[in-house]
Amino acid sequence: MQEIQFNPNTYFFDSIDMLCLRGDMILHSSFVAASEDEDEFVIQLLQKEYGKFALHFPGTLPDFDPDAALFGAKTVFTAAQLLLLRDVPESGFEQYIPVYAGNMHLGAVLSSDLCLRFLPEIIDHAHHIDRHDDLVPHLEFLLNAWPYSSIGRRFVSELPAPENVEVLHTESMRILCSERVIERQAQHRLSEEMKQFVQPFIENYGY
Repeated sequence: MQEIQFNPNTYFFDSIDMLCLRGDMILHSSFVAASEDEDEFVIQLLQKEYGKFALHFPGTLPDFDPDAALFGAKTVFTAAQLLLLRDVPESGFEQYIPVYAGNMHLGAVLSSDLCLRFLPEIIDHAHHIDRHDDLVPHLEFLLNAWPYSSIGRRFVSELPAPENVEVLHTESMRILCSERVIERQAQHRLSEEMKQFVQPFIENYGY
């Protein structure tokens, strides 16, 4: 992909850039929708971050999925704003934070996780602010489809078993999932499906 020269003076790009650098999100005084004009630049930013991830991946890193990465970025960018800014009515959640419609494969899981890894924390904040907030079940429904990004999140909504766990069934992902379980101290906050997946690795290595 040929790199596009760009002066990042835009809300969406700036927010994702800061998220990647510091784990922080920029909030604004009124709701700002992610602009499609910035999509290509955000994808390029995330592709670079994905390349850095290759240095630590325990195996052959799957191909970067730009659509999944952009989905994760837009979901987190929008959800973070909706924590405090409610210019958007509750009936508009699905319009601004749609369900992922792409193919679910390991490259998509890892590409989306560049940003989706921060979604559980956003949901925690939303639930803390208002435990009856309709944003919480909507975000949990979205997150339920991404079992790697959702590790450690104890869902408050009534949801079916986590989706797409079978996508993670590689030795490399067992290592990454186990590391995230330990990092988030989530041994007791896992679905039965995820417990069965990571427990042998955790036990073998004395965790």
